[in-house]
Amino acid sequence: MTSPSPVVTSLFAFRSFRTRLLVFLLALLLPVLLGIYAFVNRENNTYTTETINSYLELGADVFDFTREEHKNTLLTITSTLTRDWGFRNAFGTGDPFTIIDAADNVLMRSLGAADMMLISSMDGEVIIDTRTQGFESLEGEWLALMESAASSDEGIGDAVITVEGVPYQITVIPLFLPTPVAWIFGGYPLDNQFAATVKQSIVSDVSIVQFQRQEGGATDAVAAVSVIASTLTEEDQRLLIAQLQETPLNTGVLDAGGGAQATTRRIQLSEGEYGTLMRPLYGEPGEELQIVAVIQKSYNENMENVQAFQRVLLQFYLAVLAVSLLAVVLLARSVTRPVLDLAQRVRRIESGDFGQSVQVSGRDEISELATSVNNMARGLAEKEKVRDLLGKVVSHEIAEELLSKTIELGGEEKIVTVLFADIKGFTSLCENTPPEAVLTLLNSYLSEITAVIERHQGVVDKYTGDSVMALFGAPLSRGNDAQNAVRTALAMEEAMTSLNARNRAAGMAEVEAGIGVHTGLVVAGNLGSQNRLNYTVIGDSVNLSARLEGLTRKYHVANIVSETTRLSAPGFVYRELDLVRVAGKREPVRIFEVIGEEGTVSASTLLELTTFASALQAYRARQWDEAQALFEQLGGAAVNLYRVYLERIPELRSLELPSNWDAVFTFDKK
Repeated sequence: MTSPSPVVTSLFAFRSFRTRLLVFLLALLLPVLLGIYAFVNRENNTYTTETINSYLELGADVFDFTREEHKNTLLTITSTLTRDWGFRNAFGTGDPFTIIDAADNVLMRSLGAADMMLISSMDGEVIIDTRTQGFESLEGEWLALMESAASSDEGIGDAVITVEGVPYQITVIPLFLPTPVAWIFGGYPLDNQFAATVKQSIVSDVSIVQFQRQEGGATDAVAAVSVIASTLTEEDQRLLIAQLQETPLNTGVLDAGGGAQATTRRIQLSEGEYGTLMRPLYGEPGEELQIVAVIQKSYNENMENVQAFQRVLLQFYLAVLAVSLLAVVLLARSVTRPVLDLAQRVRRIESGDFGQSVQVSGRDEISELATSVNNMARGLAEKEKVRDLLGKVVSHEIAEELLSKTIELGGEEKIVTVLFADIKGFTSLCENTPPEAVLTLLNSYLSEITAVIERHQGVVDKYTGDSVMALFGAPLSRGNDAQNAVRTALAMEEAMTSLNARNRAAGMAEVEAGIGVHTGLVVAGNLGSQNRLNYTVIGDSVNLSARLEGLTRKYHVANIVSETTRLSAPGFVYRELDLVRVAGKREPVRIFEVIGEEGTVSASTLLELTTFASALQAYRARQWDEAQALFEQLGGAAVNLYRVYLERIPELRSLELPSNWDAVFTFDKK
């Protein structure tokens, strides 16, 4: 099986430049082609609608003409009847049966041009009625037609009158013997035969439709529709009725002037859409009964030509799109191939491979881009060497800070948490241990606590012998720097436990670290000379942190944090140790030991902390006996922290303390 061509592949590579170019072309072409197609389609539809409308209007005119011709024929027949000697003799007998026989004879000789005849006296008394409608004197529309004929100059009248529910074209003329003695009404039905006759002339379907206001309905009530005569099939007649059913009598059938609707409407029949135009035959707008002629012409014949044109237009559009897409694909390949080579080169650079330059022929923009990529790769290779070397000398964050900015002397003020960690008794350890073993032990210790610092988002500022200075909040602030520092102090104690376990197994000395933590304002930046500098922090907060680390030996605890750090790092359990004045500072500092995170400290430890707090309170209140008893209760001389206070109390008892003694213990040495 052959693999798909590059063209097919590019069409489905949605994120590729080639596909974007194709989409861009389609975005330009499709609206134009669709716009042209929509315009042509609209014009075709307009033309089709206008053509159908013209057919319908012509059909309506032919319908009216045919009806007029039938009226003239009917008029000729009735006029001939008035001059027919036999009929005149029959009428002269005055016998209704003789007269009606003569009328039937005339109707038979009319060959279908007339279907009914009614003769009345001049004052409207019915003499004969071939349809035997049952009224003895003219009334309603019949009487109105007679009066209309009597008032006309010619003495002739015509109208559409329903006879037994069927609309009839009625013509009336007077009978002269020799003076007017009667009115002769002749008529023919507007029925299926009439509709079929009209259809032969206009090649359109014709229906005679009756609209009847439903009983109790308002003027604009929905009509009940029925078909009197039609050239449509029974199914189409039902569809026509259903779609005309909601037509209001005063608006849907006739316009405000009583004339036919000027516009057509579309009605869906079984063979498709039909244009429909109505012509009034009987009734006025708003009347209870209205009868209209419905002329209908199918859109299908015209739409076939339109659809054929649409198919040709679509084929042309597809050909234009195919040629355009092929041209774009060829153009895109000439662009994307070198771009893909460049992209592959950039991916190698991203993975750390800075060698093997990419070669692009030509002198266009892409070749210039290739030259820039090659130059960038060489520059990144040099920078990576510097970064790798610098990352081994300072922390990664400090290296990024130095590489991302212009290196210059100076700094900025920041709130930073500084942590100092130092091995207790390191001098004695060095005196009794070979230098190689000391170096191995020191590297193991520094590696362990450095990993802890970095794991808690701290930055190692410097190593000074066995001492480590770590920063939390410089060069980048995390928002919870004090908490990270306190959590680092606890993690260092756990790390010392595991480190000493490994040292015991390896026959190496065990170590104990003292940790001091303080949060405060420092100046962070580059310190040194123009030729050699170091990123660090300086300030009184740094010195205090170092002093707190030194006090861990005095109070025999693993860590000491300042009150500022305690307030900045909630969520931990602290033990207040003392209120001290460290060497070099005049302001006293309240110091604490962090015991653990809240929820992890045992109940017995919490009870011990409460007792210690009570003992410390008694100590500061100079209640020496109570304080001593509580410290002895906590553990006496067996616990070094409590021994500090047990050793102080006898000495303080012997002193004359001032009344404003603040319980601050001053350390004169670092």
